[in-house]
This record gives sequence, C-alpha cells and structure tokens, in this order.
Amino acid sequence: MMPARRMLWILLAGLLGTSPVVADDMLEGWARRGAVYDRIDLDGGSPLACAALCREDRQCRSWVWTQSAVTGSYESCALLSATPTAYRAPGQVTGLSPVIADRLDAAMDRPPSAREEQALADVAASPH
Repeated sequence: MMPARRMLWILLAGLLGTSPVVADDMLEGWARRGAVYDRIDLDGGSPLACAALCREDRQCRSWVWTQSAVTGSYESCALLSATPTAYRAPGQVTGLSPVIADRLDAAMDRPPSAREEQALADVAASPH
C-alpha cells in the first residue's frame, strides 16, 4: 500500500501537469545505476511525478523514471540516495533533486579559487 502523502504528490503532479522541475533539469534517454532505496510503480505516472516524489523526500538525491515498455508492467520511479553517473538508457528519464541542483548552481556561480586557477593555468600551459 502506498503512503497517503506519496499518493497525494503523484496525483497532484499528474493533475497539475506542472512541477518546479523544468525540461532542462531532466535527461531523457538516460538513467543511473545503484543507490536505489525506493522503487515505486506509477500506473500512468510521468517523469514529473517521479521528480515530485524525489523533491518531497529528504533522502532523495536523484531519480530515474522508466517507461512501462521497459519495465513490462507499470511506469516506475526509482529514488536514489546518491547521484551516480548517468548512462544512455532509452525509455528512461533521470534528474537531480533540488538540493543537488541548487548546490551545482551555487558552485558554478562562484569564481575559481587560487588553487583552481593555478590548476587551469597548468593545464593550459601543458603541451598535451
């Protein structure tokens, strides 16, 4: 039996058709292996519903939605406690939790440290 809170998020994501996750935050045709701590069958679910489940779960760091044609039954949502490297996987969609996406955004907005600048200069000066 699915917990009421999880069911509510699935229904809301399906009914509203909206989520803070935008298309650029999802990798269509990609998936992630390992670190799965929960797998949920979503009869008629979508990547947005899977992203909503991850967003509401503090343990979730990334997610993978799988089409029913791949699973052989229902659409499936896997919640992951880490962010393993994505790999090509037709019929699947993956994304990051807002916590991880926000960390990446913050890291990209800061200037490089002196150590990072030196490493970049060393690489640029390298003959390879």
